[in-house]
This record gives sequence, C-alpha cells and structure tokens, in this order.
Amino acid sequence: MAAISAVGTGITERGVKPMTPDQVDAALAVPPTPPGPPPTSAPSAPPSSHAPPRPAPTVTVTEQVTASITNLASEAGDVVARCDHGQPFLVSWTPAQNFSVGGSNRRPPGAVFVRFQSSGRLVTMTVTCHADRPSAAVRVDPRDDDRHHRYPHHRPSGR
Repeated sequence: MAAISAVGTGITERGVKPMTPDQVDAALAVPPTPPGPPPTSAPSAPPSSHAPPRPAPTVTVTEQVTASITNLASEAGDVVARCDHGQPFLVSWTPAQNFSVGGSNRRPPGAVFVRFQSSGRLVTMTVTCHADRPSAAVRVDPRDDDRHHRYPHHRPSGR
C-alpha cells in the first residue's frame, strides 16, 4: 500500500489526490471560460516609421535542373534514384531484411546499379532513365559460388 500511495509524489512530497466521481461531475458542469486577450504590463510603443523599408528578396535562376526522384523496390531492397538531363543517379539504397549491399555504381560513366546479396541470391537493380524518369531492371541470380568455396573438393554433377 505504501508503494501505491507514493505514486505521484515529487520532490516536495505533495501527492496527487484523485477526484471523486462527484468532483468530476461538478468540474465538467462548469462551462469553459472563453479565452481573452493576454494581459499586458504596459502599452507597447508603435513601430518606428523612421526605419527605411527593406527591399524584397529576389531569386535568380542560374540553371534549370530537371530532376525526377523515384523510389524503386525489389524483393532485395529499395533504391531511390533520380534522372538529371537523361542521366540516372542513385540517391540512396536500403537492403531488405537478410540482404546486404554487394556493390554499386552511383552515377555514370558505366551502368548505374546496386547489387544486393543474401546467402542464396544476388539481386542487381540497374537504373536507367526514360523520358527523364528513373526505372529499374531487376536481375536475380542464384548464389552457388559459396558452395564451391566452402567445399573445394566437391564437384557438382553435370559440370
């Protein structure tokens, strides 16, 4: 019982007393007071009209950049890619659970890709741009090379 009564006590040892049902009903029966203007301690001075007006900020566009950012998903992970003037760029990538990143090329030259790997598969997402929008070709390959490294004397049949 002592532990229950200690709940709600603070540094000053003042506990919080729960309200009785009658106290709750009485508190709910009182209409809320509408919010009024905040109290002021002294009237504020009007803004000074002696300050010179500030010019409006201006923005100058120096280069028009077209970029479309898209999330591309596969069973092995997600890729966020963008196209800029027809060229693909990888913004970020996140492997799915049980996958890791085996390799990537974020921007040209060369193919723009991310390779996700698990114990059983290699999944390569190659990103290209069509009409300045990213798209991905997904290639899934089984990982049978681990078997050769673990058992160098084992020769698979049929090879």
